[in-house]
Amino acid sequence: MSTLRDVARLAGVSKMTVSRVVNKSGSVKADTRARVESAIAQLDFVPSDAGRVLSQRRSPTRLSLPHGVLTEEVGNSNDRPTVAGGLALSPIAGRSDLFEVSSHLSGDTARTMLRIVRAAQPISRVDLARRLEVNRSTVSEIVTPLIASGVLREAAPEAAGVHRRGRPAIGLTLCGDRSFFIGVNIGVRRTQVGAATTDGVMLAEELFDTPSDSNDALRQIRSALGRLRASLPERSLVSIGVSVPGPTDATRGKLLFAPHLSWRDVPVADALLENEPGLNGVPVIVENDATAAAIYEARRRLRARTPKTQNNFILVRAGTGIGVGLVLGGEVYRGSGTDRGLLGEFGHMTILAGGDPCACGNRGCWEVYASAAGAASIYSGAEAFASGETPPRFIEIVARAREGELLAQTTLSRVGQNLGIGISNVITGLGVSRVVISGRIVHGWMFIRKSLEDAVAQTMAGRLSNWSIEAGQPTGAGLGGAVEVAIEHYLTELVRSTRAAA
Repeated sequence: MSTLRDVARLAGVSKMTVSRVVNKSGSVKADTRARVESAIAQLDFVPSDAGRVLSQRRSPTRLSLPHGVLTEEVGNSNDRPTVAGGLALSPIAGRSDLFEVSSHLSGDTARTMLRIVRAAQPISRVDLARRLEVNRSTVSEIVTPLIASGVLREAAPEAAGVHRRGRPAIGLTLCGDRSFFIGVNIGVRRTQVGAATTDGVMLAEELFDTPSDSNDALRQIRSALGRLRASLPERSLVSIGVSVPGPTDATRGKLLFAPHLSWRDVPVADALLENEPGLNGVPVIVENDATAAAIYEARRRLRARTPKTQNNFILVRAGTGIGVGLVLGGEVYRGSGTDRGLLGEFGHMTILAGGDPCACGNRGCWEVYASAAGAASIYSGAEAFASGETPPRFIEIVARAREGELLAQTTLSRVGQNLGIGISNVITGLGVSRVVISGRIVHGWMFIRKSLEDAVAQTMAGRLSNWSIEAGQPTGAGLGGAVEVAIEHYLTELVRSTRAAA
């Protein structure tokens, strides 16, 4: 992945000059700009979503954030940068509901701060400074205007009746009493649609079997969106995150291919906004389910105060199929350029040439042998079933293994071995040795773990890297991941819009 430094080095200029070209700010000579743009093209450089650093500015900029709620602002001029939902950036006008953003703050730091507050709220300024590894005065400089604007609130977090010595602790929390987000998890078998608060607490949820036809599925989702919005009239919808079982396009608006549903080129975002005037201006972000689950896991680690050394990890999500999400430095990596939506489709990596057919059209794919659905195939292939008898589902195989059935235990052990073979390939290919397993496959972890670890240990990746594999959550990352996609978009746009207003 190319960096700002790489572009500067190739173009023979400073990083500041590259930043000016990328952000279209400041004065840059035409020939210098041409060299930088050529270097960007050669290296396929793509700026991070939040931007490396907020643009330097002589005069401060302020954000209009009434009570932390994103509402449509009447008379928004076309030249005023906004984020979805009506979050408007305005020059200083002496209004109390505007806050000033310091010119030297890093976009990544600002977004990380908002993430930490959201994950650990209520959190004191001292704890926030410790986790950000900055001075407390820097934290105060960031949060004070956010409190004044209504984005954050600060209050004593202790429960009633709890008494402590000394000055009472004060905790920061995000204000989200009048806003909400919607997550849509389109699964191969079932679809979930849920409304959640800024801190991820579910307000309402609907569940239905996923129709075989994509148009029918999208119609049902639109209906569910309408019911959820109607049930929360006192709140404003900020954004919608959609988790899908397949790769998406680079703009995260379209599902390219869902092998197990036989869906191709489904314009999910456009379809959900079609004939819905009430959703005008509300962004819809479509994300691969494994990547969404990786975002969910990364935020879960923030809540758990996981050490920074564990912020690089691979998430392997195994259920009907297998998908992989990559997190580097706490940030999900999606690839680069026009192919960024294809990252993580390791479930369709061939591990057995000429093997069993896969829903994708290939043979011998990893997910055929190492997913929850693959376990059912292995089990049913080892035992003859009477005519009309349905082979057991994965959860039933796990239950039989717990009851002592040898066939069920052997099946899960084989799945673990196959899972380990693929994981060692992923570790070698990506160079990240910490792995988290997520999805339905985790239900059988006690029978899968040993053969999985033995398989990894036999490989070069197992012998040369300090690898670790841990079980994540079997459920929750589907809808939870979709909600996180929506909220993460809001935080990213907040920081990006601040930079654009510079």
